[in-house]
Amino acid sequence: MKVGVVLPSSNREWLADRQAAYAKWARPGTEIVSSALHERVPSDADPSDSFVLPEILQRMLEAEQDGMDAVIVDCMEDPGVEEGRRLVDIPVIGPGHAALNLAVTLGYRFSILYPLEQVRLIEKLVQHHGLSSMLASVRYLACGLKGMRADAKTMLGYLLEAALAAIRDDGAHVIVPACTLISELTGQLGIQLRERGYPVPVVDGPGAAVKLAEDLVDMDLAPSRVTYPASLGISHRIE
Repeated sequence: MKVGVVLPSSNREWLADRQAAYAKWARPGTEIVSSALHERVPSDADPSDSFVLPEILQRMLEAEQDGMDAVIVDCMEDPGVEEGRRLVDIPVIGPGHAALNLAVTLGYRFSILYPLEQVRLIEKLVQHHGLSSMLASVRYLACGLKGMRADAKTMLGYLLEAALAAIRDDGAHVIVPACTLISELTGQLGIQLRERGYPVPVVDGPGAAVKLAEDLVDMDLAPSRVTYPASLGISHRIE
């Protein structure tokens, strides 16, 4: 099985890191193949910017053409996922949606740890998937997006502070860190919470996405053409 991971950025310096973040969850026999966007996309572009969408879709098309069995977009806001499901015939997975679905099977209320002050962006994703009634809170990570590449100890401190506040003050039963860049710390965050007497699951977006991809391929399932009718002619316009 081959699973493509589309990095919604042109920054190729991140490819090895993103490859590792997903490959660690893959079972034997699953190959993770990562790709970045074309260099014409500014390296600091926001994945949710409208001009980035065609570039993400282009990589999805290429993933299918290159024999991928499923494709994941490496962003917890799931940019291009809905549109991609109309464009290709393989499973298209957003780690945000995958993590939220897993969270609601593990507990009654979940909180999201988010690195942007515009929390409405992630709240819209929760609302879109009909999970608002189970959202305890969105907690802003004080490091901000630019601080996501801080050393592991410092970043873990920010995550722990936000997670404890979500549990103690907001009644969270499950924690979902909403940035794939900190995937390597989700396990450690869970350990830190348990050591403090809070047996609260921490859901890793890349891990949830990989496991969902494997399950969908195993079960020979793809997006419904009733919900996601095939786009007319878009594959010709985008090439």
